Amino acid sequence: MGKFKKIVFPGATLLFSFWFSAVFALGIIIGYITTHFGHKKITKDGKFNSVFINFGKWKFHFHHWLMAALAITSCWATGVLETLPKIIVGIAGGMVFHGLYLYDNWHKIIMKKE
Repeated sequence: MGKFKKIVFPGATLLFSFWFSAVFALGIIIGYITTHFGHKKITKDGKFNSVFINFGKWKFHFHHWLMAALAITSCWATGVLETLPKIIVGIAGGMVFHGLYLYDNWHKIIMKKE
């Protein structure tokens, strides 16, 4: 799955993005690069302070890709998505792509407290 993910996922994302809009694709690239280099600026001692919400014995890991995906979904659900510039939606999409593509723990959202 690793090699498939590294080749097919970025290729399909950019292909679909350019089909949808070159401005959207530019937003994805900007979002990805900004998130990648911004992440390095806000880490402390090489470690990123993750956002967790505690629920009793469980904790909810609020990944950056999840925050961007929720923002896009919220805009879609409220009907605001169509009014947003495509580059802004692309930037959020680049953040989602960054989190899903680079991190192996992207799927670990709900975890039991240790």
